[in-house]
Amino acid sequence: MRDDDVAAAQELMVAAFADLDRRLHQPPAPPGDPAGGHVRLRRLLATDPGGCWVGEDAGGLAGVGIGILRDGLWGLSLLVVRPDLQSAGIGSALLARTLEYGAGARGGIVLASPDPRALRAYARAGFTLHPSLTATGVPRNPMACADVRPFESADHDLAAAVDGAVRGAPHGADLDALAAGGNELLTLPGRGYAAHLAGTVKMIAAFDDEAAAALLRSVFARMPAGKEADVSWLTGAQQWAIDVAVAARLELRFGGAVCLRGDVGPFRPYLPGGAYL
Repeated sequence: MRDDDVAAAQELMVAAFADLDRRLHQPPAPPGDPAGGHVRLRRLLATDPGGCWVGEDAGGLAGVGIGILRDGLWGLSLLVVRPDLQSAGIGSALLARTLEYGAGARGGIVLASPDPRALRAYARAGFTLHPSLTATGVPRNPMACADVRPFESADHDLAAAVDGAVRGAPHGADLDALAAGGNELLTLPGRGYAAHLAGTVKMIAAFDDEAAAALLRSVFARMPAGKEADVSWLTGAQQWAIDVAVAARLELRFGGAVCLRGDVGPFRPYLPGGAYL
């Protein structure tokens, strides 16, 4: 992948996920601001050039696969194929390249859509699949935690400690990239942090369930009035988040799987994000 692929890669990602929504008979998600996606892709090209791959044909980009490595922890940040070329082997080839980039990693993370082909591929690659829920809707009576405040530069040490406890590797400057992409970062001093984009949760990590739940409730309280929340990757290990979603009267639906292999820590209390896992 090269820098001049970034815009086309972002467009392909939007098209592929819109196609998946149609196949699953779901309303397509809003595409969002492409500028945030460009920040993400350029960040990963800078940090993980060996993990960023594209396939192309006469029509342009045919697929994009991006794997990232952080302190021995591998993650699949993106795997999409142009809708007219799916099931032709391009996704398998791109997945193989990204997995090669993570060869020797102590653990791996994939956040899988409900696409049956994707779930099969990750199971065959040795991942354990943990079915997950998504929670959406306008939160009822959100109550912020008074101790939650905006994330500051000095909070990076706390975030690194929390990340080490829940997943075994820090996100580091990936958190700054989230902020640069328009996300708001919050912290509960000494206990955890969260990232969200107007109620779409990108990440929550904490030392304990109570702190993680307080951060999620605070995200809901900071949303624009009438805006729908979107919380993904709610496995059975994240009952604290399911409880908050139920209390907020959000709708729960099945939403794919969190796929893990090797040493990824306890992976709780933790809601990962698709870009930086």
